[in-house]
Amino acid sequence: MILRAGHWLGRGSVLIEGMSLGRTVECDARVEADETGLLVNAEVAVQEGDGGNLNLRIAGNEVGTYTLRLSTAGEVFHGTAKLDSPPNLALMWNESETVFLTFALFSVAQGFGCRGFLRDGETTLTWEVAFTLKQDVVKGDNVISLDRRRR
Repeated sequence: MILRAGHWLGRGSVLIEGMSLGRTVECDARVEADETGLLVNAEVAVQEGDGGNLNLRIAGNEVGTYTLRLSTAGEVFHGTAKLDSPPNLALMWNESETVFLTFALFSVAQGFGCRGFLRDGETTLTWEVAFTLKQDVVKGDNVISLDRRRR
């Protein structure tokens, strides 16, 4: 699976249908693995807009795909995904089946990207976010740098 456990930082944009410029979106996501699948807890911040928290549960099912459950801002989405090989695709819908979202995950140089669409009535959102694994800086008194920029 392209998605793996760790602390992921994402940056990209979201575009609302009818707007000429997208808004910057940043995401701080923690992915945890357990015996039944993955749990993604994320904080999303959108420039000049709402942000919030989301929780995504990804669990394998008996037919070789994945079952998804997303909760965010009082809304719950269910869906299905194929995440073992490219193209990594997902489709989700809310309880009343009035809001639909789809996304694809793909490899990028330093991590993975997420590109998707959300349709809510007559409004369509599209987003693209690149995620990189957060690297913790390890310092030590016995470590020196031969490069002047790293002091």
